[in-house]
Amino acid sequence: MSDALNPSLGRSTALPVESAWSGAGRHAIVLVQLLLAIAVIQLYSIEGPAFRKLFILATAGFAVNLVLPKAARLPFFVALSLGGAVLIFGAVDAAWLIGTGLVLIGLCHLPVGFYIRVAILVAVGVGLAVARAGLVASPWSAAVWPILGAMFMFRLALYLLAVSRPDPKADRKVWWALAYFFMLPNLVFPLFPVVDYQTFRRTYYDKPAAHIYEQGLVWIARGLVHLLLYRFVYYAVLNDPIDVVHLSDLVQFMLGTFLLYLRVSGSFHLIVGLLHLFGFRLPETHKLYYLAHSFTELWRRINIYWTEFMMKTVFYPTYFRVKKLGPERALVLSTTAVFFTTWILHSYQWFWLRGGFPLTWPDTLFWGILGLLVVLGALRESRATKKPKTGVKGWDWRLGLHAVRTFSFFCFLWSLWSTQSVTEWLWMMGSAFRVDLKGVLMVIAAFGILFALGGRDWAAVRTRPAWIDALLQPAVRTAAMLLALLAVGQPALQATTPPLVASALGALHTTGLNTRDAALQHRGYYEQLEVRGQVNAQAVDVVGRGGEHWQDLSQLGVLRERRDILLRDLYPSKSVLWNGHHFSTNRWGMRDQDYEQAKPARSLRIALLGPSHVMGNGVGDGETFEALVEAKLNEALVPAQYAKVEILNFGVDGYALSQQVAMLEDRVFAFHPDLVIATHYQRNRFMTERYLVKVVDSGVAIPDQNMAALIARAGLVNVGRRGLPVPFGAGRAVVRWAGFDARMPSGEAEARARWVAEDVLVSSMRRFKAVATAHHVPAAILALNAVIDDVPLEIPNLAVMREQHLPVLDLFDVFPKADRPALRVAPWDDHPNATGHRLIADRLYAAIVPLLNQLAAERAAAAPAGGASPSTTGQ
Repeated sequence: MSDALNPSLGRSTALPVESAWSGAGRHAIVLVQLLLAIAVIQLYSIEGPAFRKLFILATAGFAVNLVLPKAARLPFFVALSLGGAVLIFGAVDAAWLIGTGLVLIGLCHLPVGFYIRVAILVAVGVGLAVARAGLVASPWSAAVWPILGAMFMFRLALYLLAVSRPDPKADRKVWWALAYFFMLPNLVFPLFPVVDYQTFRRTYYDKPAAHIYEQGLVWIARGLVHLLLYRFVYYAVLNDPIDVVHLSDLVQFMLGTFLLYLRVSGSFHLIVGLLHLFGFRLPETHKLYYLAHSFTELWRRINIYWTEFMMKTVFYPTYFRVKKLGPERALVLSTTAVFFTTWILHSYQWFWLRGGFPLTWPDTLFWGILGLLVVLGALRESRATKKPKTGVKGWDWRLGLHAVRTFSFFCFLWSLWSTQSVTEWLWMMGSAFRVDLKGVLMVIAAFGILFALGGRDWAAVRTRPAWIDALLQPAVRTAAMLLALLAVGQPALQATTPPLVASALGALHTTGLNTRDAALQHRGYYEQLEVRGQVNAQAVDVVGRGGEHWQDLSQLGVLRERRDILLRDLYPSKSVLWNGHHFSTNRWGMRDQDYEQAKPARSLRIALLGPSHVMGNGVGDGETFEALVEAKLNEALVPAQYAKVEILNFGVDGYALSQQVAMLEDRVFAFHPDLVIATHYQRNRFMTERYLVKVVDSGVAIPDQNMAALIARAGLVNVGRRGLPVPFGAGRAVVRWAGFDARMPSGEAEARARWVAEDVLVSSMRRFKAVATAHHVPAAILALNAVIDDVPLEIPNLAVMREQHLPVLDLFDVFPKADRPALRVAPWDDHPNATGHRLIADRLYAAIVPLLNQLAAERAAAAPAGGASPSTTGQ
């Protein structure tokens, strides 16, 4: 690299033209690779629109940075970062973010003693925490909180420690402080590595510039690969704890949950790679953590910045205070303090990013057991006799075994951390005793791969042919990774591959939540940090423009709890304002206009049953597709065929098909409908699972004997809130024998409900047809989802509908993929908005008119000569 183009040298020296062109050429290659990275980010929609904006801004900023003198580069980075805040958050929120940050930085420089400054910062932090908890209103939107927290919750401590010591470079401290806290990538990544302030300064252009830029591109490409691998794992590999039945399911869950950490390592590689583009040659954040040979080694590798943060702020201060107790005791106490602090600080981090402060038993056990293993490993290391190195081996079977042992047990621990409760985890562990051939093969394959890779000394120096070294150059590796990602992401390639490969490639393009998380919005610790309250997945408008005040229907006093098989319905004659829309119910408890119970003469009356998107979550009165279709039918069929057309909306938030059938039996026939329509949707089976657990929990009578028999077959008993949650029937029997009350824990109840949910759903579909037929009313199925992305190619249970001769109004995939974001009520709420309801109404009208004509023809044919059809009698 030429001196003339090396900003790490503070002079401009004339060099041969070919040397300058060589340096310029390397920079040009970096720019081309950045453009390739933008193409990859666009192709796969990585991290959402806010990240794409920021990456383009960083690319343009890098180009400008290249031509600036070194003295101007740090101020330029600060200006670019502050400008990026305005681009991402808007002027108002950006002003609050920057202003609050400046106040916090300023408090670190108050001309008072160190401990007084600490006390002042703690007091200010408590005030901000009160606002973060929602106890007082904050002047900025919710999207600012995770980013403000990410910038200051840990780095403020490192900065305060650094500025409290003599600083030989105090003349530029302002620019360094602004650059350190307002790092450009931090604007879209709330989960951010804990960058050390002194390292941040020390590594700034401490190597030739071209080397720093090329290394940054390698890490950007690696981060993109990790994020796409994470997508594959999340959508194609990860299963649900309640789906774990056999050994193979357990192995899949354990591998899937630990591999989800690719989300963190991918994000951190992207972050540090972007900072390299501006000269910050920060060290690696993760290093072969899946191949660690011990728990102490894993702790050092899996999040290097966090480990160093803990060493600097907890381990060393504790060690030097207690070292008089002896080296081993000091080591044990210091390491224990590190893990206790880590346990607390992970909940502290959760608070600033998500607004809660969870301290759960899985969380406590995870950090406690991991801490114990690291302490034991550290003691073993301290007692081991240091042997001189006799040479480096290329592969060692003992290292392979150590890698298998460490990975396996950490998967075991990580699975505990990824479940909602210890009892759910214990219930899931029981599947290890249900051994299947697939599970055995999966264990052998996983152990074999880890044994082979973990036994290799990846740090060993090896002699390679020159052509291999050429292929391993940073520019070549980066270009190869980016071009490969662009190639495999082409739809034409996906269309030519076998179904299994096509499904895997399709997972790389999928965004949002997988099926289970879309319903529960529950993931492991790091995944849950990303579900809501973060800006980079859906841009600032995910929660930044009103999402913090988003109301759930259960908060408004509209839902009425019942002590029967319905479980709940809507209060009659209610009118509330719900997220800016009027929500009203009539005297019969329907989200609809008022109707007389007696059907008017010569009228056509349709009863529509369904869940929240039928009821009309997120739209105002009169904007539901039911109301719109009713208006269309009145325009088309009145007065030629009928005096009036009425569609009665019996939809209730959260209703499974079983509840729709219960509603049909409870009240619908009192309104003398000419047609009843139940709604089937993609998440119907999952809602049926939840419904079954609630039915058993509530202890209500189950009039449907088929459903009662299926619940008994699943062993769903004692799910209430009384008694100790104990997994397995044998375990509960032992507890009761000891004189204590025991109940089935929720994880086991959900798993048992899943075993029979499909059968209950099919039984409810048949019962819907049978009940309607018994009342001489035609029945049909409306296949309609909310605005979801995981729409299957075929409607589930279609064969049953055909068997029962149930006409299907197929609107299962009514929302065009490209238009879905614009058709949702909000980025975090997949109910259709008013535009979405109009789209449904147009399609439903086109589908229902032929059905109504067919039913009218059948009634006319069945009516006696000179008689009137049922729809014209008013009966």
